[in-house]
Amino acid sequence: MLDNNINLEPIAIFAGRGQMPQILIDDCLKRKRKFIIFLLKSEIYEIDYAQYNPFQIAYGEVEKFLKILHDNKIQHLVFIGGVTKPNFSALKVDKKGALLLAKIIANKILGDDAVLRTVINFFEKEGLKILRIDQLLDCVFSTKGSQSILIPSHQDIIDIDLGIKAIKHFAKFDIGQAVVVAQKQIIAVEAQEGTDEMIKRCQNLRGDFTKNAILIKMKKPQQINKADLPTIGIDTIKLCVESNIKGIVIQANSTLVLNKDEVIKMTNNHQMFLKVI
Repeated sequence: MLDNNINLEPIAIFAGRGQMPQILIDDCLKRKRKFIIFLLKSEIYEIDYAQYNPFQIAYGEVEKFLKILHDNKIQHLVFIGGVTKPNFSALKVDKKGALLLAKIIANKILGDDAVLRTVINFFEKEGLKILRIDQLLDCVFSTKGSQSILIPSHQDIIDIDLGIKAIKHFAKFDIGQAVVVAQKQIIAVEAQEGTDEMIKRCQNLRGDFTKNAILIKMKKPQQINKADLPTIGIDTIKLCVESNIKGIVIQANSTLVLNKDEVIKMTNNHQMFLKVI
């Protein structure tokens, strides 16, 4: 939910891949909000952020990162976009980076969500306020129900319930933010390749699966809301259309939606349903 109390606060944007960092930057420019951007030296970005004079840092440069924030008098930080998980054992770290790395390694066995939680807790103890992206942008649906003209059928509801149970089950193994389900069967599970590649796999399906498939994308039960939330957008809809997926189910307040109005328009144009649970 948008938080008007922080709308004028300067923020640091720790940018990952994808369109969300640029969307947030555009919003900051529109609102005349002061911001600085951090880019990871090891990441490959689709967008050129050079005009915003970004700070380039490596994973282990925690003291440099904190000093830049202090020098710019910024306490609010948002993590936005996907990043490539590093080889923690090969990282070069400064003193505070070593402290954080030790905590990460101690929790790494618990999975990626535990690592993210460890990183966020560390920076909060350093006096930073980590913001959720939906506090800054209108990018989630808060109301449950259908957002499209088409609504799920009785059979669709059965398949959706199955998909929800599957995601909760797979979450135990730190996988499965998304599944595709049809005809009372789980036909695809998101793994390291991401949602888009999972959807593309469904293009090879035959028979009734090709007209009854549903994409379900949810936050894992133990996942925090301050980083790496599931996301859909125009590209997701396009891929679903190409793969004959008839509907999309997302979670209220926990799934980021890029260009909400356009997403709704596209689902209606292609006679798909979009349900918020």
